[in-house]
Parts: sequence; C-alpha cells; structure tokens
Amino acid sequence: MRNLFYIWNFISLFFWGFSSLSLGQITGENLLALNSGYVNEVQRTFRIVEPTKLSEYSDITFYLRMPKLWNGQEAQPKDFFGKPNPAVRGVLAIGTWSSEAEEVLKNVKDKGGRFPHLVKFADENNLAMLTWTNFKGYKTGISGDEMDEERYESYDRQFDDRAREWENGYKRICNKFSLPEGNLLYYGLSGGGQMGHRLALRKPQYFAGVHIHVNSSYDVPKPGAEKILWLVSTGTREYGYPAGQRFYRQALELGFHMIFKAQENLGHSSSPEINKLGVEFFEYCLKFIPDPTDDNWQQPPIDKFYLMRHPIYVGDYFNQEAFHVDWAEKYIEPQFMVALPTKDIAQAWGTVWE
Repeated sequence: MRNLFYIWNFISLFFWGFSSLSLGQITGENLLALNSGYVNEVQRTFRIVEPTKLSEYSDITFYLRMPKLWNGQEAQPKDFFGKPNPAVRGVLAIGTWSSEAEEVLKNVKDKGGRFPHLVKFADENNLAMLTWTNFKGYKTGISGDEMDEERYESYDRQFDDRAREWENGYKRICNKFSLPEGNLLYYGLSGGGQMGHRLALRKPQYFAGVHIHVNSSYDVPKPGAEKILWLVSTGTREYGYPAGQRFYRQALELGFHMIFKAQENLGHSSSPEINKLGVEFFEYCLKFIPDPTDDNWQQPPIDKFYLMRHPIYVGDYFNQEAFHVDWAEKYIEPQFMVALPTKDIAQAWGTVWE
C-alpha cells in the first residue's frame, strides 16, 4: 500500500510539474518532510509554486495544509452545476516577512511551527491553512500617505502586478483542492501584515476577515475593502504605531469596520494577549461565513457589521480600557474610540469596566 502511495506521488509530480496547466511544484517528499509521521497515509501539506513573469522578483511559493478532518480526496462530489463542493469549511491564511520557502513552511507546521494557536483553531473549525513567500513589491519604511503622487502611482502599479500573480496561484489552488475561494481569513505578522493588507485592499473579494500586526508601514485605504472585517494591532513602541493610527482613522472615514489595538510597551513582536485577541476576532468572523460542508448551516439574524455599527462595548485605545457603550461618551475621547462587538473580544482587547 505504501509503495503504491509513493508511485502515485511520483505520477502526480510528473503530471503537475510539466503540464501547461500546472500549479507548479507539488513534491512527493512532502509526506515525510512536511507531516509528523503518517496519519492514515493521507498527505496533508502541499507545496505549490506560482512562476513569476517579473524579472526583478522571485516565484511565489505556497504551502497548503489541509485540516485533520480532510479525507485526502482532492476531487469532491459536484453540485448541480458541475462545480466541486468545497472540501473544507474555509481557509485561514498566514503571512510573514520571509521570502524563503523553508522558513514559510513553519507557518503551518503542526509541530515546531510558529503559530500553534492558529493551527489548533484551523483544525477545530475544519479550515485549510495557506501560506506563501513574501512576494515584496511594497515599501517597508514609508506609508502610502507619506509618498508624493508620482511615487505612489509607481509603487501602486508595481504591487498590482504582484497581486495579480498571487491571485493566479490562489485561484488555481482553490480550484484543484476544492477550497472556498471567497471568505478568506488572513493573519499577517510584520512584513506579512504589510504585504497582506495591501493585497486585501486590492483584492477584497477574496477576504472576509483580516488581522494585521506590527506593520511598519501602511497603504492608503481603498474603497471596496470596507466589505472586510479588520483587526489592526500594533504596539506603542512599534515604529509603525503613528502610521497605524492614521490608517485606522482614514479607514473609518471610508466606512471600514475596523478594530484597532495598540498594546502598551510592545515593540516589533507579538504577545499572548494579541494572539488571544486574534483568535477571538476570527471566531467572530467565522460565525458569518457560510459553511459549504454543512447543509444545515443558517445565516445569523444580523450581518457581520451590525455589532460594529452598534457595539456592545467601546474601547479607549490610548488607555487600553473598554466600557459598555452606555458609558463610552462619558469616559472616552472620540478620537480614541474603538468598536468592540462582543464581550469576549472586549475582554481580550483590554480591561473592561462595567
């Protein structure tokens, strides 16, 4: 049985590696290299390469990790229109600063990985995990609102080219593995936040919830991305904290629904508190994402933005305190107000006074 499995991997590598419709490289060694032993002989992690046509950049390497509930079948039963039914509830993506494929793989590893809390969350909710090499194309130390018009237009065109290449790879992966194409949940740390929020601003149709943490630079908010739920977290000692505040206020002016958190005395790093807040945020987002694997799933009676427009709690990001909405105007200056849609999010966000 195991020999047959290796033969299948070899045939798959030959077909995928040389077909004109190739996803790129999906290697047979993944069973040993990417999984911690054999799990019913089901390969759960795949390496896919999207070639670049831009000479100054590298190919984009994706890693896809399927959840523990996945049955190992790429081809799923088809619906009335001949389209494969999604194999999983949804997709949780992670972006970091690294452009090295082997480093990026650690983002989705079960053991010895960087984000065990997100791996746990993905498995508990039957979510595939996706990560990719940081494809650059953005400025790390300067935000969009600090550029003159000519410089911003040049940068904008450059990043648009990379975003289109990412889109090609992402859509092919979703098609091959029967993944829901829309409603992506995304977590970006450091350079992954810088890359990811720029991507979500340009391709909002693929994203449902975006959490970015400790960006050192920010793009200019764009119309269309207000359809996404946002969590922007940083630290008061992070270089990009002032730019983060500007991004938050600019986004609110465009009608974005955004939670902003600046952890006191935090620099360019994460923390257990931020991790907990991020998981609570994704839990909230997931309530409003249709479950294509559950025929009995029902839409909540309110939309995902209702409790952002009519929050139960309001945070003061300057003082790290949250109050019931009835007390917010008395204790919080308007420029520091943050909508907090649930008590769980409020408690993860800061000190709650009731």
